[in-house]
Amino acid sequence: MTLSIVLFIFLALSTFTLSQKNTKSESGDSFSHEIKYSTVPLSLPFGTGSDRKSLNYVHCGKKFTRSTLTNEDFEILLLHGAKYSKDDWVHSGILNDLCLRGGRHTSVVALDLSVASDGEGFRDAFDALVQGGVLCGKPVVVISPSASGKAIVSLAKSAESQGDISDLKHMIRSWIPVASASVLAVKDVNVLESFSRAVIPILSIHGDQDAMGKQVTAKLVQAAGAKGMELKGAHAVYLDSPHDFVRVVMHFLNGSNDEQS
Repeated sequence: MTLSIVLFIFLALSTFTLSQKNTKSESGDSFSHEIKYSTVPLSLPFGTGSDRKSLNYVHCGKKFTRSTLTNEDFEILLLHGAKYSKDDWVHSGILNDLCLRGGRHTSVVALDLSVASDGEGFRDAFDALVQGGVLCGKPVVVISPSASGKAIVSLAKSAESQGDISDLKHMIRSWIPVASASVLAVKDVNVLESFSRAVIPILSIHGDQDAMGKQVTAKLVQAAGAKGMELKGAHAVYLDSPHDFVRVVMHFLNGSNDEQS
């Protein structure tokens, strides 16, 4: 085999390997979207492990610092419902698709935070991810399917009871509940209105086969000025229509970003 043929094969293999590590987003940006699994320690027992103080997570996309995160960039936290885990975001392709569509402007983190977590548990997880260098410390986009919405509603209840929305604004940039039943349990409409006062955009998503989810969306639209979106599917509609789910999420984030600029 001649030297020229060997060199040609080497260059071809190198190009193939590079193409597996780098992808072009919809905007044309080239970036690494490697999916990485890791863990950060919690102070409260809402994670996994013998003491339930280990927060397992999976990350893809760019990691930001407070100085590098701009208004065009998003850090997205994916919580999960009672029957699911962070791995469902991976296996469904949603985590990777969010990274692909967001390109170098997006960091996506799926957590195994217990659905029993309240606002304090969410705050603990947020702080742990900041200390671990996973999040930069600025407000994040939170997607909370089903029972995981309890943590965000709990934050709003605390903000309302204390008459101070600064803590809510400190952690939440936008909220995307997916048929979060805890919304229906809220008696004081001021709790949900706190999102409007904090200028936190809400996109409430439900499946066309989920009667409870439709009620959640209707309540958030009326009380918090949320935008509502119905997709084809049941209670876990994000898993039934993953591509449509990613499409509407990214459209909402890009639109809310324009409104906040």
